[in-house]
Amino acid sequence: MVFNMKEAARCSGRWMTHAGAVHYDTFPETAVGAFIEQLRLSAAMNAVDFFITEDRDHPASRDAADEADRLLGLALAGDAAAARTYFENLGLCSTRPETVHDETAVAIDAAATPLQQTEASPIELPSSDFDEPVNQQRLAFIELFVQRLRDGAPVADLLKPKISYVFIVKHDCAAATTGYVDLLPASDVDTGFPFEATYTWENPDCMVPPELDSIEAFNLKETLAHWNRIEVAVEDHNFDGFVLTDKARNDYLLIGIEPYGKGYAVSKIEYRREMP
Repeated sequence: MVFNMKEAARCSGRWMTHAGAVHYDTFPETAVGAFIEQLRLSAAMNAVDFFITEDRDHPASRDAADEADRLLGLALAGDAAAARTYFENLGLCSTRPETVHDETAVAIDAAATPLQQTEASPIELPSSDFDEPVNQQRLAFIELFVQRLRDGAPVADLLKPKISYVFIVKHDCAAATTGYVDLLPASDVDTGFPFEATYTWENPDCMVPPELDSIEAFNLKETLAHWNRIEVAVEDHNFDGFVLTDKARNDYLLIGIEPYGKGYAVSKIEYRREMP
């Protein structure tokens, strides 16, 4: 099972589509009941991580994800040929190890060794509580969310229909510019949105701007486009808050999730920046 960079990117895109479909119960129950272990959510998320390389071919990943999504749509509409192609493509992206014998030059399937989530995950985990099934589900969801961000892909479908947004920029002199949007439509996170912000201060000797109120704007994709690397850490042992950072920068995101439908969804996005 040797893959070049482009093939690995395609595989990552295919597994990302599949993991999202499994997470959101896109498949009929009869299909899910027939899935082998490699097609279930935990293994699918491991496969996404398995095929991520440092120098990723993002267009190849997106094209493969779009093709997988198209085939899946046709399959769910009853197209048997599309269904076969969809799963055959996943089969080409197997993470099962093989043992190669030089004398025959034939690759033979060896027993599968499941990837440990703590090895494949880019998320910094607390020292305990990870083995709780509910925490594993939350972790799998946030991995899916973060991978979408790394791919520059839309995330509105991973959010509640309405979320809360918090904006905090800290200045010197114990001052801050803050804004809050309640019941923000999920689609606005992908397209960007304006909001009102207010400058406040504690020290009477602060240099105060002439206008305390301002109109700011936030676009998640554009913000992360300036990051070199998205690193993730669990905020607490409840696994309902995650911190997204680029250690080379002075801004970060706090992502809150909560149960929604049969899974989880992002319910809050908080953007923070420390002014030098």
